[in-house]
Amino acid sequence: MIFRRKVKKGSQAGQSIGYPTINLNVGSFANHHKYGVYKSNVFINKKTYIGALYYGPKLMNKGDVVEIYIIDFKGHIYGKFIHFEVIKKIRDPKKFINLNDLKKQICIDLKNVI
Repeated sequence: MIFRRKVKKGSQAGQSIGYPTINLNVGSFANHHKYGVYKSNVFINKKTYIGALYYGPKLMNKGDVVEIYIIDFKGHIYGKFIHFEVIKKIRDPKKFINLNDLKKQICIDLKNVI
């Protein structure tokens, strides 16, 4: 299933640790997937990128989020629509004691989506 979402500006927490993500409205995504980290394909300007998608509780605020770190993508797409699809689940969400532990897990996750 391919989803279409408008990219919105988030807290930029991912950018502050070296892994900028795009933030998307959850919408019907919640009807099809459980919380977790997923390998995804992201379609931007007729090009396909591999992404690491996180769906779950926001780390900084209340509510849920869909956010994707797009491998090898450089550019600003706030306010633009993108398409994406989920390929496979990598892991369930987990809590981290500190940012260093989170960064280590992101490195592991990225190896699992490539």
